[in-house]
Amino acid sequence: MQNDSFDQFKSELTEYGSALSKAGKLRMVSIISRLLGLFLLILSLVLLVFAILSFGAVAIIHALSNHMPIWAAALIMGALYFLFIVITISCRKQLFIHPFIRLLTAEIKTEEELEKKTIEADYQADLRRMRIETQVENATREFTFYTKLVYRVWNFITGKFRK
Repeated sequence: MQNDSFDQFKSELTEYGSALSKAGKLRMVSIISRLLGLFLLILSLVLLVFAILSFGAVAIIHALSNHMPIWAAALIMGALYFLFIVITISCRKQLFIHPFIRLLTAEIKTEEELEKKTIEADYQADLRRMRIETQVENATREFTFYTKLVYRVWNFITGKFRK
């Protein structure tokens, strides 16, 4: 009998381990897919911004070349690009890193909150089930007690004593 329960415990433990492993793999796939999606979004935005800035620079250089030599217009655009790069590097945490981390942690927090809510709901359902089982056990015990009591009283009245 103990060997059967041990085998059952062992099989349930291996099932739990495999389920936990699958859940971990799914979570990692979810995180990796989010990161890949964010990476592709950032890459496409960088390329788009680069294209817009390049065409804008050519247009501004062409417009400024009517009023000054072309090398001076290109120097002004180069200075504007250099100023843009310096500002971007000095504010990289506020502009890029903190929003990216906030985005990732917000998605992970929502998953954790959903998991906590699911666990809490399962816990409440288990509590209700246990209360019902306890009430059924108590009712069965009381029914058995009263059935035996009625049986003994009936035997006492009819004269069939059990010793």
